[in-house]
Amino acid sequence: MLLKRLPKLLLLVAVLLTQYAASAQQLRTRYPEQYYGFNCASDSMQQLEWRRNPAAEQEYRAFLKGVAMMSAQEQARILASPDVTVPVVVHIIHQGGSSNITEAQVNDAIRILNEDYSKTNRDTADVIAAFQPLYANVGFRFRLAKLDPDGNCTTGITRTYSTLTASAGNNVKDLVRWDPNRYLNIWVVDNIASGAGGYAYLPCPGTGIDGIVIRNTQFGSIGRSCGSNFCNRSLTHEVGHYFGLPHTWGGTNTPGAPDNCGLDDGIADTPNTSGVTSGCPSTTYRPCNANSTTGSSTPNNNPNGILANVQNYMDYATCAKMFTLGQKMVMRASLTRLCRSTLVSAINLTETGTSDGFQAAPCAPVAAFQSSATSVCEGSSLTFTDYSYNFAGTATPQYDWRFPGGTPATSTARNPTVTYPAGGSYDVTLIVSTASGSDTLTRTQLVQVQGVNSGERAPFTESFEAATFPATYASTPIRNWRILSNQPDEQALSWQRGTSGVASNGSAYLVVPNNFLGDGTESILISPNINLSGISSTPTLVFDRAYARRSATINDVLRVSFSTDCGVTWSVTQTYNAAALNTKGSITQVGFTPASAADWQPISIPLSSAYRGSPRLLVRFVATSNAGNPLYLDNVRILDPLGTQDAEMTRRGISVYPNPLTAETAVHFTLPTAERAAVRLTDMLGRDVSSIAGKTYGAGAHSIRLQGSNGKALPAGVYLVHLTLGQQTFTTKVLVN
Repeated sequence: MLLKRLPKLLLLVAVLLTQYAASAQQLRTRYPEQYYGFNCASDSMQQLEWRRNPAAEQEYRAFLKGVAMMSAQEQARILASPDVTVPVVVHIIHQGGSSNITEAQVNDAIRILNEDYSKTNRDTADVIAAFQPLYANVGFRFRLAKLDPDGNCTTGITRTYSTLTASAGNNVKDLVRWDPNRYLNIWVVDNIASGAGGYAYLPCPGTGIDGIVIRNTQFGSIGRSCGSNFCNRSLTHEVGHYFGLPHTWGGTNTPGAPDNCGLDDGIADTPNTSGVTSGCPSTTYRPCNANSTTGSSTPNNNPNGILANVQNYMDYATCAKMFTLGQKMVMRASLTRLCRSTLVSAINLTETGTSDGFQAAPCAPVAAFQSSATSVCEGSSLTFTDYSYNFAGTATPQYDWRFPGGTPATSTARNPTVTYPAGGSYDVTLIVSTASGSDTLTRTQLVQVQGVNSGERAPFTESFEAATFPATYASTPIRNWRILSNQPDEQALSWQRGTSGVASNGSAYLVVPNNFLGDGTESILISPNINLSGISSTPTLVFDRAYARRSATINDVLRVSFSTDCGVTWSVTQTYNAAALNTKGSITQVGFTPASAADWQPISIPLSSAYRGSPRLLVRFVATSNAGNPLYLDNVRILDPLGTQDAEMTRRGISVYPNPLTAETAVHFTLPTAERAAVRLTDMLGRDVSSIAGKTYGAGAHSIRLQGSNGKALPAGVYLVHLTLGQQTFTTKVLVN
């Protein structure tokens, strides 16, 4: 019976795919992303990629149009083509413990995938009777790779320790990636930053992003999986996207939206639907009426509405259990695209060890480990945890650790603890061996042991003049600053040394190019150890910054924190938002580079009295991007407050605000005892603009409002405010727009 209906079905598929291509604009995301059921973010991620790469969208639309233009005979040939094998690599991104999921959970996920794509799942009989004739065996086999890209033996599973697993996205793909034209890459993580459960890209995106990211709680049915049907079938859903399928209601992330009835997914035998937000509606669910269709001809199309295929893997219902013949047609046709055709080619199956009958010898291990910290004080201990992988099932690994500078200097324990008595930078080596072979991993200068004399001594100044910064001291790297990022793919953009603009001190500065960084990217700058024993009083951190706001809503942030235990813990002392960082006053929408000394302003932070005389202090600057203008940093110094005006101004509460100048701008200060105060406003050449006669003020907080010459508006520019308290004069800048 089904074979008799196939030509008619194929014609319907062609008609609907033509309509799908003609109404491409309807498939764009129209609603804010919501997460239900499968919690899929594929549409929103796809739209972002197409905005960056419009050619990819055009190619995908052309593919759909090509499918629609196929003859019925060609479509029948594709549907009847033999089963294909897809090589898979699973990248587990973890932080140890249960997030480093078991091989059994991986194998279980692959088992479910194979059942769902071969129509051998145990719930096939539960498919609604009206859709049984359309229920497709897609004919895809998924096999974990047995040979890696270099031809080495592999279990098809990699394991990478990274904190990115807690807020994953495309960032985890830069940690580990195999050739996406040869392997289906699946990254399994703890959480996805957007809140989604998983996402995939349609064929063919850029090679840097192709593949699937999915939470370990929605991967397989055992281990960390939540175990429900939607968790078990989440990977099935994402693989559908990977081979070209949209959601059944169309190209949005918003199931249940009434307007979805006017979209459709462009596949003839998937009924028009608004999508299911949660649960599993009844087998008579009809969310869209016949008038809202885009031409779909599906089971039980009647005046009461169109019977929805709620059991379809590409909906969000919790009772998913089938693909249709039309969906099989699209997925099979996707194998003609270059990025997917190579994947299933005979030569690739041989090269990935996934061809029929391939038998791999037991694999040699891959060494991997993590230290409990990377920066410690001298005399401290570290624990090294083994995360080696790629073992044969019954292999018993042997461990050979090397710890130059540590006690013990060697160990055969799996997870040894080592003490470092002296300051310095130290390598760590692990050799892990089984009967099948061995692997050696050396992590150069992994351990930074901070001695009281291993860094710098205060008073201390860093203006980033060394052309090799941060590798200023090649022979004593413990004295160098460290630059990090929470996004590995943006590490190179974190705190770059620059010279094209005007520096605050010298000719160089550091810059965080917020306009080129993703929202939430953290650029981290950490000082070497600074010994404060040379300063008898409580020291002050002073640094200069230059920054112009890009808009009133974009909020780049700078946080300054300190550590006295060599970076094990940090105390955040100050947080500066975009308004506080601003040194230009006006909005600068497109780029900013400091063009004069007037673009720089200092920030002073009195340190806690607990730091007085401490032999250990680390300073950390963390710039969090919100895609604003670049943030510039220069002239970082730790100073004795008794000898610095900046610190004394901070101690006495001296500030000028609002800045730029308004009618409300005033000089603010605090007096411990009664004292005479006077204010003078000059231009940058020292010429008087206005003055306020001195008088005696009592103890406490005071403010003196600024004014222009004879009350007239001042020309735009930078002016100097001179506050004289007793015999001491303090000078700062004020901007006039």
